[in-house]
Amino acid sequence: MPPPTPRRSGQHSNGVGARDFARTHANGLTRPPEVESIDLRTHDGWSLRADVHSPSGDAVGVAVLAHALMARRTEFSRPRPRGVAARLVERGWRVVAFDFRGHGDSRPPPLRERISERGHGYDDFVAGDLAAVCAFAREQSSGTVPVIVVGHSLGGHAALAAHATGVAAVDGVAGIASAPPFLRDHEPSRARWLAKRATLASMLAVARRVGRFPARALRLGSDDVTLESCEDFERFARTGRWTTRDGRVDYLAALAGVRIPVLEVVSAADRFECVPACGERFVAPCRGPREVMRVTRCDGGLPPPSHMGLVTSDHVGAVWDGIEKWMRRVPVSTIGVAPRSSPPGRSSLG
Repeated sequence: MPPPTPRRSGQHSNGVGARDFARTHANGLTRPPEVESIDLRTHDGWSLRADVHSPSGDAVGVAVLAHALMARRTEFSRPRPRGVAARLVERGWRVVAFDFRGHGDSRPPPLRERISERGHGYDDFVAGDLAAVCAFAREQSSGTVPVIVVGHSLGGHAALAAHATGVAAVDGVAGIASAPPFLRDHEPSRARWLAKRATLASMLAVARRVGRFPARALRLGSDDVTLESCEDFERFARTGRWTTRDGRVDYLAALAGVRIPVLEVVSAADRFECVPACGERFVAPCRGPREVMRVTRCDGGLPPPSHMGLVTSDHVGAVWDGIEKWMRRVPVSTIGVAPRSSPPGRSSLG
């Protein structure tokens, strides 16, 4: 089954304000980047808000920016005006930064607007959201330039799952601290594994009490986590199986079908979510060209960045220069969608 074709809805232009215009010119750009805010419709009716940043000339490729679990698309605009999105646009990339369902400005189907944000989980991020956004990105590329997902944490491992299971055709995936924290075989430290299990169990307990995990109220992120997502992450850790909720598709086994280039970026200062060894073990099953970039220091010899700092720090310019150079080496793939043995699990809203 081919990936669904997304529909635009509520399309409008979103100009750059005077303050951003002045800052952009102060940083040496000839004109402010063009940004269009649109809604992309998934197969089950969710509207995902996406900002499409266009370069001044012909695009060298399309970069899909997929955010972390407790974040939203604006993480790639921090710090202004030199966030990841701006850096890539300056280098000639067309950038599509989007909100996963239940995050930022994403919206449920009209008949479900009054329903709580429970009811969607990991499979929906993979087979619903990434399928729709990557199909849109492929349209934007016209098949002549590469489409690369740059995924932070959740965004990275969900992107690999989407390509591996055949729902998203992309030419490369750059994972930023994206090793799943819930797989025992990837974690070399027993003490850290027990801490991760305890963390996931605690998140689930809180989510069951209040209906969601309140990351925003706890100042752990900008966006809360649904109960179903908490159940999925805890299930992965408890069973040791990274599968769809119905058990029909094994995401981990599907990585053996990945033939596209894969980059995993890890920081020496990420001591819990994605330590360097976890990142290396995560991408090892992929059968295409793969690289692991270990970040041991920031610009100017400063200490290495944190899990979030890999994206949002003021001092990771050299890191992103390296990531962008890798992106330029990714060719337009002739492989298409990675093979799969069975269709992905149904969306819980479908």
